[in-house]
Amino acid sequence: LTSGSEKKLRRNQNYVNILRFLNLGDKKLSPFDITNRFTHLFWLGDLNYRVELPSQEADNIVEKIKQQQYQELLTKDQLIMEKNTKKVFLQFGEEEITFPPSYRYERDTRDIYNYIKQKATGLKYNLPSWCDRVLWKSYPNVHVMCQSYGCTTDIVTSDHSPVFATFEV
Repeated sequence: LTSGSEKKLRRNQNYVNILRFLNLGDKKLSPFDITNRFTHLFWLGDLNYRVELPSQEADNIVEKIKQQQYQELLTKDQLIMEKNTKKVFLQFGEEEITFPPSYRYERDTRDIYNYIKQKATGLKYNLPSWCDRVLWKSYPNVHVMCQSYGCTTDIVTSDHSPVFATFEV
């Protein structure tokens, strides 16, 4: 979905457009029924939702991450806030996040968040965030259980840490 902390509304629209134009399953059903066409639907990847705090809070955010105080930061997570206000991913579940933000690391390490980027227009802040997510939606009363949800620390070739989840269905 669209990147950039200030582009939350465009990410929401990306979600709506994907649902509208994705043509899977029974072609007689309307496009917005796509999330109800399958017993289980998993949506995963770099969704690009960010922690919505002022850039001046960057050092404070990193300190909270070092202390594993994720819950306080997650109260400002754009995806959680948008889901709670029923703007995106209606009825999708997500396992509790107990791992550090998956973005924006300095490449080749998982010890340093590289949240300041020099652009032609000036400094751009990419605050550490849980951009990479795994969400799911299943029919009611159908067994699905998330058995693990986390991010790797041993793949360091990107500024994202890969996120993983395992499910019993």
